[in-house]
Amino acid sequence: MKKRSKIIVDTREQKPLFTKNVIRKMLDVGDYTTVKLYGKFHIERKSLADLYGTLTNGNKRFKYELFRAAYSQTILEVFVEGTHDDFINKRFPKGEDRKFNKEGLVKLIKTFSKKYHLKFVWHKNRATCSKSVETRFLEAEKKSR
Repeated sequence: MKKRSKIIVDTREQKPLFTKNVIRKMLDVGDYTTVKLYGKFHIERKSLADLYGTLTNGNKRFKYELFRAAYSQTILEVFVEGTHDDFINKRFPKGEDRKFNKEGLVKLIKTFSKKYHLKFVWHKNRATCSKSVETRFLEAEKKSR
């Protein structure tokens, strides 16, 4: 089994999933990629609270990122450190204070998925998200050979 190439972590990533044996570099799209996948396939990592803000108040900035990805023909997937159920039920810090209701959040996810061909990958927690990122990069590198 071949080993994946070194992971590149965006310099603006505040709580990186990986800190050892990585390359820190400013990425125009996403938070993570690998040396082999740079400019082809990137992953955007989101906590539940961050995802809420990104899809609601911060969606203009996020849409620009999605446009940059499309323009550069970079596939972008969103890896979420939480479940879909926890997201739509606002089970995250200060979630009960957020104005969007369950139906609105479901609609936002569906709209972003369909309109921007965006794949959301939900995880039980940060640890499973981290492992999933590694696995996804191995798969993508295998396909890109």
